[in-house]
Amino acid sequence: MKKLYLILLATIAVSYHAAAQEPAAADTTRTIDSLQTVAASLDTRLQEQQQQQELNRKIWKKRSKYFNIGYVNQKLTDKTSGEKLKSDFGASLSWGKTFYLHKKPLFGMMKFGLDWSWLDINYAKSSLAYLEEETLATFKSDVHQAEFGMQFGPSVTVNPVHHLKVGVYFRVTPSYSLLYLDETVHHHYVTFCNAGCTVAWKVVSLGIEWRWGTAKYNGITFNEDYDEDPSWEEGEIGDLLLDTPKRKFKTNSVRFYVGFRF
Repeated sequence: MKKLYLILLATIAVSYHAAAQEPAAADTTRTIDSLQTVAASLDTRLQEQQQQQELNRKIWKKRSKYFNIGYVNQKLTDKTSGEKLKSDFGASLSWGKTFYLHKKPLFGMMKFGLDWSWLDINYAKSSLAYLEEETLATFKSDVHQAEFGMQFGPSVTVNPVHHLKVGVYFRVTPSYSLLYLDETVHHHYVTFCNAGCTVAWKVVSLGIEWRWGTAKYNGITFNEDYDEDPSWEEGEIGDLLLDTPKRKFKTNSVRFYVGFRF
């Protein structure tokens, strides 16, 4: 009987000890599971942050430079005579970079910047028709106009989704202009203004740009009465070239371009 009593006590003690250990083991298991969940969540957030940083680098920092090739539709107005010419063909080329004014996009999608196009070339060809009084025949003369300049101005770029970017800009373009018209080379400094918008997806972009400027041009033409003496080289170049009166020209252009951002 005594042995039976001792066995009963031992059984009760073992059962109580086991019952006391079960809640502690359950709490430890729950704690470990919670820590693993938190660790997995932190790892996921870290990966998402790294992916977002890499995406921002590709969208903003990696795509800040641009190279544009465009088609030009241009109108030239002679403010002195009132004559207007429309271009038959035109082309443009610009190359530059956008310097963003802040690192993080505003509202997670917008940046202000300053555009600097260190090279801007514009060319347009027109045709001028005139009537010869003696024969009453109509003749056409080609008119060529070219500008070499540099653009600088503010821009706003919005990144609504993934690699898509939409931008608007305004730039001042100091340029040197050359114009061949009426067998005369007209030339002068011109301050052009450019305003445009662009849509880009990764490397490729499409844009449209309006461009305008007015200036008084100096003119140089050949002296048709110059006597072709073999010794002309000893004379002054002024004997061969003549200055013409200044003429005021206004240029309005629309440029459609394909761009590459890198």
